[in-house]
Amino acid sequence: MASILGTLTSLPAYTLFHISWLLHSLSRPLILVSLLCLLSNPSAAIAKCKLFYTTFLYLAFCQDKKFTIPKDDASQHFSSEFGGTASSAPSSFKTKKVIVIRHGESTWNDTFNPGGRNIALFVLFYIPNMIKAILTEAYFFVSGKESESWFFDSALSTKGVKQIEGLRKFLQKEKMRLGSGNFMDEREEVAIQELLNVGSSTGNSMVVSSNLRRAISTAAIGLSDRFAAAQNKHDDTILLLPSLQEISFNPDAQTILPPGGMAHPTWCDTTIPGVPVEKFSGLIDTQYHTGNKALDSTGLIRLNQFVSDVFSSKCEKDVIVAVGHSLFFRSFFQLFLPRSLEHISKKKKLVNGGTVMVTLGEVTLEDGKNVYMIDPKSIVVVYGGFGKHTKK
Repeated sequence: MASILGTLTSLPAYTLFHISWLLHSLSRPLILVSLLCLLSNPSAAIAKCKLFYTTFLYLAFCQDKKFTIPKDDASQHFSSEFGGTASSAPSSFKTKKVIVIRHGESTWNDTFNPGGRNIALFVLFYIPNMIKAILTEAYFFVSGKESESWFFDSALSTKGVKQIEGLRKFLQKEKMRLGSGNFMDEREEVAIQELLNVGSSTGNSMVVSSNLRRAISTAAIGLSDRFAAAQNKHDDTILLLPSLQEISFNPDAQTILPPGGMAHPTWCDTTIPGVPVEKFSGLIDTQYHTGNKALDSTGLIRLNQFVSDVFSSKCEKDVIVAVGHSLFFRSFFQLFLPRSLEHISKKKKLVNGGTVMVTLGEVTLEDGKNVYMIDPKSIVVVYGGFGKHTKK
């Protein structure tokens, strides 16, 4: 019995010794092969090194999350019919429907966040998962895959893809109910039509996305039926809006895509139903993509730019389907809902794949300044929801 216990207790040390010996033995060949790989594609290596440097700058100096919601309340400029406090209707008033979709879980989330997993299991496998992530990143680096990364501009994880496939299947199911009169809220039916670009809503909506890969993939996978039906039409694309870039200084919130560059498919974009991989890049419209957010930019600047984009010539349609991120959308509700209103969207993040439709209003003041507000009565949870309050 004692000998068995002795053997068991010595196993960790025995295993560690052999792993150390193996790594030491392979270190020189691995370093040599890595150098050869880097020298074979120096432009990719330089691009990755620039990304490392940029990430250091953002971690050290980024001001992105250093803002507060202004006390000024736009509701004073909107009529009571729209949820405001103005005594009369404004002279210059426009509205658009905005359907926001949060991306699925990313590889960054998979590594650093429990994401609904058992905490004990997450802690137990944290180190192995971290080693896997680092080795994957190292492989992308030495193999010259400059448009791939585990940490930077992280792509959807396997779980994230399943989450967004859940949204796609939900839309397929709901499409079968269109026109049946079985929707408890007719606004939900409108949202389904706009998301899929079908029925009386055909041609009335457009899809915009953050310039981060997980959001682009979410739009392509979740709305693939829409794009498959419009394969021969070049006006139904995914337009990248830099204003939707996530509010964070972490590496996963830095875009890999160069200004105006071609968006290449990630691992999860190669098998999208109805969207052939050779047509993926053509689906992504990068004409307004100006690269990474500025180092001195803040989330507040981009939030205001986003609502301005919605009513600009960039977004010509009446309904804007916007695919983006949790902190951005929570701040969106905090900033553009009336300050006095208590609503779950101000406190809880939209779940992965969560889809919500709102009506956004724009009023032009006498001095020419535009102010924006979400009609509180217009908020409709289409899929998922906020925090644990989900709908499927």
